[in-house]
Amino acid sequence: MFDSVMVRFKGVKNKKSPFAITREVPFVTSYLGILRSVINDIDTDFFWFFAGFVDMSQIDIDYIPEQHERDQIHVWHTSKASGVYNKEGNVMLIPTKRFKDQMHNIDYLRDFNDINYHEEPKLYLDDIEKTFFSLSNPVSSYKADNLYYTWLINRNCNCKLPNFYPSFWEDEKMYTWGSTKDIMLVPGNKVISQLYDIDRSVHYEYDYDVKPMDIIFISYDEPNADENWNKLKERFPRAKRSHGVKGRTLAYHTAAHMSDTDYFFAVFPTIEISNSFDFQFQPDRLREACHYIFHCKNPVNGLEYGHRAVILYNKELCLSTNKPGLDFTLSQPHTVVPILCGTSNFNTTPEISWRVAFREVIKLCEMKPTIESRFRLKKWCQLGEGNNSQWVHKGALDAKEYYEANKHNQDALMLSYELSWLKERFQTTS
Repeated sequence: MFDSVMVRFKGVKNKKSPFAITREVPFVTSYLGILRSVINDIDTDFFWFFAGFVDMSQIDIDYIPEQHERDQIHVWHTSKASGVYNKEGNVMLIPTKRFKDQMHNIDYLRDFNDINYHEEPKLYLDDIEKTFFSLSNPVSSYKADNLYYTWLINRNCNCKLPNFYPSFWEDEKMYTWGSTKDIMLVPGNKVISQLYDIDRSVHYEYDYDVKPMDIIFISYDEPNADENWNKLKERFPRAKRSHGVKGRTLAYHTAAHMSDTDYFFAVFPTIEISNSFDFQFQPDRLREACHYIFHCKNPVNGLEYGHRAVILYNKELCLSTNKPGLDFTLSQPHTVVPILCGTSNFNTTPEISWRVAFREVIKLCEMKPTIESRFRLKKWCQLGEGNNSQWVHKGALDAKEYYEANKHNQDALMLSYELSWLKERFQTTS
């Protein structure tokens, strides 16, 4: 009778060993590392090495290699028809001396000089647990108390899982499928805040339908709102409109409640959407939950950045923002997507031109100075060109003066957050 070693996995219902005496060891890192640690305790010419999650009832545990196969590692694995196929199986009969001779000269178990693979159609492996995640925060479905693997699947992804089983022949890693990575196979026992924190990953191409995010057009009193809404609706019939909601935060919350998707594109009424912008962008499943800010062109000063641009809002973060700072979007984690969504023709009336400039310059003055922010502030404070450029210029200079007088008074600066205050301010300064 050969010695036997069973590898036990935390978070998995391990099965009973078919051998009278079996050494049990916890899974750590990879099979190769475990084998190196136990090999000196083996007293037989061969030994069985198998995972505790494998049903060994279909394996001939009395198997004796032929003479010409005695230097081989014999591996039993599932068939492709089983639905959990991986040739790098979890049941092995290992030649003790030959393995000792090679174990320090190989980086992975597959590098062993001679491996004999046995397909066993009746070999059974338990299905890996499936967990469905919300796009709002995929990492919240991650199970850190599990050493084994878990399928993470987008709850809106209607697709068949790949015929795949992870290999424990090398260091554990995350596996992802498809252009949006809506299917993931992730190892447990990690301290992570986002899935990018898992060190190693492998990606595979895989076809499935990806649900587009909702589009919400948010307007208030802008004179070109109806025109831009009609253009948007004609190009993108799935677009919805929120109009006339008083209060900036309430307007964002209203738009979020209108969305049936975990993220939604917020389109503001001054934007002339570029023909090349198609609203097909998808949030990154592996990073922390955040808002995505696109670029937009300013026709007065020529700047191209996130001001008045389309924003892909994380619905959950949006609704949880009840006491924002000067900028609603920047009050939550966010990232910039340097894709031009269009041109913000905000300079339609003196009042709107002034208030847009006033509010943006207040925010630029308040943020931590960088080369980029200083350049943007300088451009806003210069006289630009086009309709109402003088009112844009005045709004910027008025804001700079107001900021200098109130930069240590956060309550005074926060007054610029609401349109009603901006309207009164404009009327008293124009």
